[in-house]
Amino acid sequence: MTDARAAVLTEYRAPFTVETFPRPEPEPGALVVDIEAATVCGSDVHVWAGDLEGRLPISLPLILGHEMAGRVTAIGAGAEVDSLGNPVRIGDRVVWAHTPCGRCRQCTLDKEPTLCPQRYIGYMSDCSRPPHFTGTFAEVGYVVPRAGRLVVPDGVESTWAAAGSCAVRTVVRAMDVMGRIDFSDTVLVQGAGPVGLFTTALASLHQPRTLVVVGGPADRLAVAQEWGATDVVSVEEHPDPAARVELVRDLTGGGPSVAFEMAGAPGAAAEGVDMMGRNGRYVLMGTLGGARQQVDVARIVGYGLRLRGSMSGDIGDYAVALDALDRFSDRFDWNRILGTTYGLSELDRAMDAMRAMTEIKPVLDPRLP
Repeated sequence: MTDARAAVLTEYRAPFTVETFPRPEPEPGALVVDIEAATVCGSDVHVWAGDLEGRLPISLPLILGHEMAGRVTAIGAGAEVDSLGNPVRIGDRVVWAHTPCGRCRQCTLDKEPTLCPQRYIGYMSDCSRPPHFTGTFAEVGYVVPRAGRLVVPDGVESTWAAAGSCAVRTVVRAMDVMGRIDFSDTVLVQGAGPVGLFTTALASLHQPRTLVVVGGPADRLAVAQEWGATDVVSVEEHPDPAARVELVRDLTGGGPSVAFEMAGAPGAAAEGVDMMGRNGRYVLMGTLGGARQQVDVARIVGYGLRLRGSMSGDIGDYAVALDALDRFSDRFDWNRILGTTYGLSELDRAMDAMRAMTEIKPVLDPRLP
């Protein structure tokens, strides 16, 4: 048995250390994967900072990373097909999902596995115990037996699949929660990070009357316009929330009929409620942690607003995400959101770039030093 490297977080806000662990053998139903690409997510930054402690089950030490694509190197008994019934072979590229318990109300009756209170989230789990490779900032990934997994289509680059295995599937779930969007709608997207930009792209396919993106910096808003935004509102050029509210309401003819909170910024939800038009639908996904926010409940009531939370995505959302990345690669240049490619020992730099918003989606290639 050979060893493989991983970047390990032993305490919040600390630098990562590169450690080695024995390469695991797959138990029945499991896969072992050599990671080709892992992209940095805002959730990785929140976990690193300790922002989600107490909200989600997190147990240090951690191998962060949950956006990945890699090649199968070992297949456990019974793991010869993916979650769509496609054959899984040595050398195939795969992505995989968090693991719901399958035995709770949310899994069984509500059919909402992303809300499972016992859901196994690898990158938030103790990596000191076998199989060790719980996250994907590592040379090796371990797909646990009950985890959904999908073979990556040939037309989807590994870097796209990595980014899509969180950001796009999260957008797919949020759009499903939202429901129908059509040409008569006015759409608002709060946030111009990866999730906000992918929301912009997929929402544009519905050809809404207007599609307004609020966020920054300028390079991200440029991508938003390339991907279908009819209007952008820079938070740098318009730092006053009240001014942004008035601008969005003007651009949308009285407020959007459909809005997605994909920013996670302090006050974003309250600002979004103030922007909404009457009878509007508002899906919130971007805010996982941070301080409580005050919203105008009287406005929610008086305007008949419909608010829904949306959490992550399940393996079906991954499948739709991969299909979208494959089918619409001629329409959207997915490479526009990808940043610098870093080696495993450079993970601190990649995380710094994500925190500072100097890159939209840093890429980690753990095969590099």
